[in-house]
Formats: sequence, structure tokens, C-alpha cells
Amino acid sequence: MLVSLRNLAIAGMALATTALTAPAMAAGGYHVMLTPDAAARLGRVPHAPTSGAMEYFGGSVFAKVNVVSVMWGSNVNSQTVAGMPGYFTAIVNSTYVDQLSIYDTKGVKGIGGHKGKNNIARGKFFGQVVITPKNTSTSLQDSDIQKELAYQIKKGKLPAQNPNTLYMIFFPQNVSITLDGLRSCVDFGAYHFSSSTTPVKTNIFYGVMPDCGYSFNSHTIVSAHEFAEATTDNIPTPGSDPAYPQAWNTSDGFEIGDLCEGTQGNLVAGKTTYLVQELYLNNIAGCGTANFTSP
Repeated sequence: MLVSLRNLAIAGMALATTALTAPAMAAGGYHVMLTPDAAARLGRVPHAPTSGAMEYFGGSVFAKVNVVSVMWGSNVNSQTVAGMPGYFTAIVNSTYVDQLSIYDTKGVKGIGGHKGKNNIARGKFFGQVVITPKNTSTSLQDSDIQKELAYQIKKGKLPAQNPNTLYMIFFPQNVSITLDGLRSCVDFGAYHFSSSTTPVKTNIFYGVMPDCGYSFNSHTIVSAHEFAEATTDNIPTPGSDPAYPQAWNTSDGFEIGDLCEGTQGNLVAGKTTYLVQELYLNNIAGCGTANFTSP
């Protein structure tokens, strides 16, 4: 969902959503951060706390997430390129991650009977890579992104895949992305996904961060949303009826960032302050209101 971007980058943009037909997954679709117009059109506007608590469906969470910041070519916004290493270094080693311990899964029996294996702890920033994409198209499908990631990993241009690695990919403003009929900056502002919707060891976990005219602050808020959701729900399968191998969702398929769009806190790392999105926390039955520190 992307209600938060009403006050960020989407405001003032001419989005031609009224001329669109509903995508194939209109009942719930993928876990994308929808634009306000698309959320209303698809009937997927989350409301905390009325959407209910997060429930565990037996899937995996990151034990110690390893973030790789990936720049899709040399034309990504210069502020994004310059700022993301410091941002990710801070967020993976912060009290922002500490709050996610309420979503530990080790020994927890999920709906459907699957047992969790991991507790969530602080991770590491594995660095930033500017890739030279083999696919030079400016109109990409999600499948193109998966193929490119696999190619870059195989060629040794990106750190190797493992079950705790999250590739956060940032795109130039002229690159559009489509996921099952949903279009970047028209229907969604970001999403996280996995290369397989089954729990296999070779799964590549990634976040897709298009440039919809975002400021750097907007990018850090949206990135926090996707980072937290990828951490607590590694395999976000399509639809509004969550089930294994999903991890933490509401009964109608919202994740921990979805219910708190439009909220934000500060992440202070030394002399630098980053903006992050607050998250839905089961222990307070609502959206957090904290500020955060790193380390």
C-alpha cells in the first residue's frame, strides 16, 4: 500500500489511474505498496487497528538480515546513490530492528501447523553495488528483475544469495516496472518479493524501489516499510487470504508496514537523522510512535 505517499512524492503527480482496468489480482494482488488511487480502486485501503493483529502463518523471517543496496545502472538519482549506504548501515543495526523481536518465530506454531525457526536480530549492511544491467530495457517486468538478479549473482557482481540476504534495488526515474498488471508510480510505489513462492534454499529476496520523483526522505520511509515487511514476511504470496509460506500478516493479507502508512519516526545515527515509517506492533495493538537509534 502507498497511502503514505500522498504526503510524499505522489502528491502533485498526474496519475492516469482512472483510465486503467483492474489488474488480474484485484482481489488482493501482490504485496505492493499501492498508490492511494489504486488502493481505493482495488478496495485494499488498510486501517489500523481495525484490520486486526498480525497472525503467524508458519513462514520464514530473517534471523540476521544482510542488506545489499543495488543501483540499477549509472542513472539512479545521485542523492539515492550517495545516501543509501549510510542509511542501510544504520537501519540494519538499530532499535528499529530490535522492535521486531515481537515477531520472532523460533518454536512458534503457525496457523496451519508449521513451526517457525528464527528469532529476528540486528543484521549487517553488505555494501552497495552499481550494476550494469544485461537487460537495458526501460520497461521491465518483475520476471526481468529476477533474471537480472540471478545473472548478476552468478557473474559475481553481487554478493552471493543466502537465506538472510535482501537485495534492495533502486531504479532510475525513466525505468518503469510491471508486476502482474500493476505499474510502478501509477499503481504502486514499491514492493518486496522472492524469486520463488515456495520455501527453497535458493530463494532470492529483493525489494523493488522505483523512482517516482521521490525525495531522499521519501525513499528512506518507503525503504523502511519494505525492509521491515521483507524481514517479517520473506515470501509474500499473492492474494488477500494469507497462508504458508507467508509469515506475519493480518487475516486479510496486510503486512506490518501496510497498517501504518502515513506515520513516521526518526532514526538517529551519529549526527545524521533518517526518516523511517512506523510499523504495526502486536504488543501495543497499534502503530509504533518511537524514534530509533543506531548503533
